[in-house]
Amino acid sequence: MKKLILATALGLAAVGMSAQAATATGNFDVTINLTSACEIQTSPTAAFTYTSFQSTAATFSSSFNVRCTNTLPITSITLDSTSVTDDATNLAYTLALSGVPAAGTGAAQSVSITGSMAANQSGTCATATCTNAAATNKQRTLTITY
Repeated sequence: MKKLILATALGLAAVGMSAQAATATGNFDVTINLTSACEIQTSPTAAFTYTSFQSTAATFSSSFNVRCTNTLPITSITLDSTSVTDDATNLAYTLALSGVPAAGTGAAQSVSITGSMAANQSGTCATATCTNAAATNKQRTLTITY
């Protein structure tokens, strides 16, 4: 009897195996929320060499890279101050930016910075040479507005 039940069950299972496979497809959206940004990738090198009362201005020219989201409008890139008197050496200088991009490209973009220290300044120094290592106002801040 057990053999008859098993044979019947196997026969019914074989009949069910003739069903065909089917597929179904559907579409869905992928949502992306992008927050645009700008960054200063490299810092400029800003260094003056000056001798008290020198007859010509001391200058430097440097550049730095900014990177912004592709096509993001850049409103401005500014310095916190363009005219400074260093509080350690008592030497005045000016800074200027040029080549500021109008929009991001997704790649690094170069911005130029120049500095000028007027001639005929005495400065403050109690030894043969001094630096402004102790200055409290030697750090400048770049700001990108976008």
